[in-house]
Amino acid sequence: MKTLSCSVRLVARLAPCLIFGPACLLHADIALNAPGVPVGSQSANMVPFRTTLTLPSCYRFIFSGTEARGTTTGAPGSSGTQGNGGLVLFKAFVSASHSCTPTTGAVQLTFNNIQTFNVSPLKTITLTPSAAFVSTATPINVDLVWQGEGNGKKPTGFFNILGEHQKDPPIPTGSLTFPNGVWELRSTRSNPTPSGTALILRQ
Repeated sequence: MKTLSCSVRLVARLAPCLIFGPACLLHADIALNAPGVPVGSQSANMVPFRTTLTLPSCYRFIFSGTEARGTTTGAPGSSGTQGNGGLVLFKAFVSASHSCTPTTGAVQLTFNNIQTFNVSPLKTITLTPSAAFVSTATPINVDLVWQGEGNGKKPTGFFNILGEHQKDPPIPTGSLTFPNGVWELRSTRSNPTPSGTALILRQ
């Protein structure tokens, strides 16, 4: 009897993350962006801040790092009053329910002081390797957290979570062709306990 081992791998083109350039600096706030998040829907109007958003019913989310750029006026009473006080920290956290490993990922951007933040070019930190949150059997909820620490008024700029987002499972495409005959199903790594036989008929 012939044996058949067939493992189908579904591959979908993931939505790439968007890179937000200097145009975002025109906003009066710090724009908080991430794959799967509508542009302009999340922002922070002062530092410190902490914003949490849940992306429901995802099949995959890749967290690859974070980037930030902007300016702020600083704050009287901090270690300086001319826009050069204290550390400015931007932290990004991603976690997911019912996901394959890992279950969390975090990246932190650090600016030594507000003055450094104000004059710094785009600063990017990558997560190596990237954290892949993948659905096992049912869709997962992915939680995104943007957090800013320090003391800054009237901030402008952007703070991006980098990666890829897949909302829906891919649509299978293509075809498989086998000769006529009766094929015995055999276990594979992705399906260790198949049952029955497959009958291939020429159409």
